[in-house]
Amino acid sequence: MSRDHTLEQVTEMALQAELVCRMLEDHPHAMSDTDVSALAALVKRLSGRVYCWLNDELTEKGDDQ
Repeated sequence: MSRDHTLEQVTEMALQAELVCRMLEDHPHAMSDTDVSALAALVKRLSGRVYCWLNDELTEKGDDQ
């Protein structure tokens, strides 16, 4: 995965996940259950990609040392 995304792209994904979480925290009753479910799926996908990228980077650094 680390070859699929740049650091800048992964940073943007992390920011997007944070913004969605802020929306959910600040306006929990302004959204329907369907909206909340869709946003949760988006956060899961974004944070999962960030995790995989970081894990790949750590693994590569571990191989170098």
